[in-house]
Amino acid sequence: MGAPENHDDVSAVPIFLVGSERSGTTMLRLMLDHHPQIAFNQESEFFVTRISDAGDFPQLDAYRKFLSEDRVFRHSGFSIDETLGYRALLNDFLRQKRARLGKSIVGATVHYDFRKLRYVWPRAKYIYLFRDGRDVAISVVQMGWAGNEYVAANTWLSAEAEWSQVRKTLMPAEWIEVRYEDLTEDPRCQLRRICDFAGVEYSERMFDYVKTSTYSWPDPKNNHKWRRTMPRKRLQLLEARLGPQLQERGYEMSSAQVARPGRVRDAWLSVQSRLGIFRFRIVHFGLGLVIAETLSRRLGLPGMNLAARRAIDRIIDRNLK
Repeated sequence: MGAPENHDDVSAVPIFLVGSERSGTTMLRLMLDHHPQIAFNQESEFFVTRISDAGDFPQLDAYRKFLSEDRVFRHSGFSIDETLGYRALLNDFLRQKRARLGKSIVGATVHYDFRKLRYVWPRAKYIYLFRDGRDVAISVVQMGWAGNEYVAANTWLSAEAEWSQVRKTLMPAEWIEVRYEDLTEDPRCQLRRICDFAGVEYSERMFDYVKTSTYSWPDPKNNHKWRRTMPRKRLQLLEARLGPQLQERGYEMSSAQVARPGRVRDAWLSVQSRLGIFRFRIVHFGLGLVIAETLSRRLGLPGMNLAARRAIDRIIDRNLK
């Protein structure tokens, strides 16, 4: 595990918003960032993805190179102080975010590998946002990250499993769970809960995000999209994967009978998903760029691969909500 470092740990108790991608974390993060006392950074998986499962910190030169090539890190606008060790560097990023907005509390969103946050911030606090896994799976497919809902369910299942692991290590005062559907149906109630957890007064300014972003007011019409959009056969497959976890979370199953696929169909669904991702990438990035990125990665051509990924990043940035 990374050795202790001598530095002014200005962000010893940050708050992390964790949960599955496509579960509403961007909207909640924007709300938190508009609170008069809270500075909340966007997706910050770059904090932890290079930490080993055992807690070993990455070699600093390699990590700084990784950051220079990471699209999300570049959007965070942090400067890299090359005199700092790993833990101190991450704390400096949070210090920069807090200083930039002149606020007293700082936090960040992390969708995966958030179990590793404890290696850097052992006293951190956590907000776990969860949403109906069927709606998460639909959204993951729409983003082109999976080719069907059956495979897309992995995103939600992985977050649930990781959170279950993390929660066991925390004291009751160190975590809170927020249900996305409750947040959209009664946002003030849920935001008051979160503010109490963070130790700040509730503020209506948290809704100012609608003035500064493309995100609109919380809309309960976004809940339970699967009921309106998912054909029966696909829903049967999806609930075969998610059923026990959905019920554990208090979500009702549909009237559709689950249909557990056999080994052959399971393998085909995996292949179908990969083909769906490939088709999505061709439509959105162009065949030439997709081939260039894939071949350069497989052939070990870092310069060509970086150029291709940067071109893809520019397209993603142009289409961000």
